[in-house]
Amino acid sequence: MAMTLKEVVAQTEIHEGDIVTWVEQSWVLPNAESGRWLFDDSDVARISLIRDLREDMAINDEAMPLVLRLLDQVYSLREALREIQAAVRELPPEHRDALEARLRQVMAAHGQEP
Repeated sequence: MAMTLKEVVAQTEIHEGDIVTWVEQSWVLPNAESGRWLFDDSDVARISLIRDLREDMAINDEAMPLVLRLLDQVYSLREALREIQAAVRELPPEHRDALEARLRQVMAAHGQEP
């Protein structure tokens, strides 16, 4: 469900000025409609994440774009891995077994346990 800036402020208790700044810095990318921003659930989660990174981990404004970009990459990789897992589950058993054996070899070569 899309929320207005005022609704996001009420839900998150984060100052409106902070959220405006984060949007202006492209840390949060809400949809613009009829001259106002509309935030979806992922935008609100990102706003809360930025607050936590700033307050709990003392990430400053200069480092924030890099941290957010790295987190975005991690989330993208996790989604890709979920899709790969789904594709592997659909393989015939003999192909799945061969793939799993090969993955164990690769992990062992890199000193990792399966």
